[in-house]
Amino acid sequence: MLTVLASLALLAQASGTVVLSEIMYNPDGQTLGADDDMEWIELCNAGSTEANLAGMMVADRGNQLFLEDFILAPGARAVVCANEEAFRAVYGNTAQTVPWSGEWTKLSNSGDEISIYACDGTVIEYLSFSDTWGADGDGPSLERMDLAGPNDESSWQPSRDYANPTAHENGEAACWGTPGEENSLN
Repeated sequence: MLTVLASLALLAQASGTVVLSEIMYNPDGQTLGADDDMEWIELCNAGSTEANLAGMMVADRGNQLFLEDFILAPGARAVVCANEEAFRAVYGNTAQTVPWSGEWTKLSNSGDEISIYACDGTVIEYLSFSDTWGADGDGPSLERMDLAGPNDESSWQPSRDYANPTAHENGEAACWGTPGEENSLN
C-alpha cells in the first residue's frame, strides 16, 4: 500500500513539470489546410524526471482531451494534434504525438484558455491567450520563449522557423511552427 501511494505521489509530482510550449491555434489554411485538422498543442517536460501523461487532461472552452499512456522524457516535447493523419502529411514522422481520447472541437481563432490537468484533477498549467499575440492565421504558431517564465503574453511570440520550403503567394516563407522540436525563439 505504501509503495502504491509513493508511486502515485511521484507521478503527480512528475506531471507538474509538463508545460505548454507551443500552440497552433489558427493555421494558415492556404498552405496547411483546414483549422479542424491542423491545430495542435505542444507539451514539454520541463522537469528532470520522466512524466507519464496517462490520465492527464488538456482542456479549453470546448475540448476535453484525455491523454493516454505516453512517457515524456526530461526536456522532450510531444504534440497533441487534432488529426494525426493530416498532421503527419504536413510535418512528417519526426514529432512525437500523444494519443488521446475525447473530441477535438477546435481552438478559438480569436483566443482561448487552455488548461492541463494532472491525473488527480489539479490544474498544473493554464494559459489564456488572444489573437492579438500574433500567429493569427498567417502560418506561425505561438511559441513560449521561456518555459520557466511567466505564462502570460510577455512569454509568447509567433514562431520564426522559416525552414519550410513552401511560400505564400507574396513570396514570403510560410512558417508552420516547430512541433516536437526546440522552439525557434529559444
